[in-house]
Amino acid sequence: MTHLDAYGWNAHFAALLEPHELPQNIARVVQEHKEAYLVRTIHGNIWAEITGKMRHTSTVRLDFPAVGDWVILRGLEHADGGGPVHITRILPRRTILSRRLETGKGGGGDQHVLATNIDVVFLGTSLNENFNLRRMERYLTLARDSGAQPVLLLTKADLCDDPHPLMQQAHKIAHGAAVHAVSVVTGQGIDLLKIYLPQGITGVILGSSGIGKSTLVNHLADADIQDMMQIREFDDKGRHCTTFRHLVKTTTGGLIIDTPGLRGLSLGEASDALLSTFQDIESLALRCRFTDCRHNAEPGCAIKAAIDAGTLTAARLEGYLRLHREITAMSQRENRIAQRKERKMEKRSTAAAHDKALRDWHLQKRRHGR
Repeated sequence: MTHLDAYGWNAHFAALLEPHELPQNIARVVQEHKEAYLVRTIHGNIWAEITGKMRHTSTVRLDFPAVGDWVILRGLEHADGGGPVHITRILPRRTILSRRLETGKGGGGDQHVLATNIDVVFLGTSLNENFNLRRMERYLTLARDSGAQPVLLLTKADLCDDPHPLMQQAHKIAHGAAVHAVSVVTGQGIDLLKIYLPQGITGVILGSSGIGKSTLVNHLADADIQDMMQIREFDDKGRHCTTFRHLVKTTTGGLIIDTPGLRGLSLGEASDALLSTFQDIESLALRCRFTDCRHNAEPGCAIKAAIDAGTLTAARLEGYLRLHREITAMSQRENRIAQRKERKMEKRSTAAAHDKALRDWHLQKRRHGR
């Protein structure tokens, strides 16, 4: 399928097709607007919507298409005539970048999919007042939980007289993730970023508003992405702001997804990712005298000893403990959501069985009457 290879189609996804699914009905989601989706097909970009069945059977946000998804379409042959094009199935996702919507903010703990089938997650923070190690630790945990490669980007390097001290701080928490200082103004680090995005590779850039995400995407794509995306004209600081996710091709042949600025970031069940982000603390914890050490005032606590010795900061420990508590709470909430979904599916199955039994009874009655 060379017509979609440039958008990341490969043998992995081809193996996921059902025998009756035709290659010409495959598309990739490049924009999402509630329940309307701009998808890339062999004919170019067209609009599609989900089927009534998908809307009825979907119980959580994960069940709906998201930017980066590969989907199966129905009605594509009638698209030129204005007929509706429907998404009938989402191919299994290879990677999922998602966050939790906090209870009380309309999410009820549901999972918000930021992007799917991605290879690289660029985690941005600017080299000014936006620089925040605790936020970067949270982003790293989110990226590692997705299964994609995390890369830390320290943006707006041209506004920092000496970025090296901040880069050293970032390296200390990266634990294997690459760290790059970049500037679109001077071109610093841009060529390094392009190496991550050869043809067929998909990246996504995350970060809070104002760090220059869209400007960086514009540079990588060599186009004004704002012309292709709906934007809030200006925020209270006079900056253009992306209001939804959009997948575009880069000059190197890869793809990049721009995202709105993240104000809050709740993690899901990401215990393995937490271990990777805080390897230093996890290693120290194994040396504590007590296996249930809470790293507070217990004797023989290796973590407290490291803080006293200056090899570990109290702020990093607090960041670790905060994320650990959050992930534990989210894990419990995840179980409740799974149980709720299972009960809903059971009710539908029971109702379908009842309807079938009723139809069979009426059919037998008519036959007996004859």
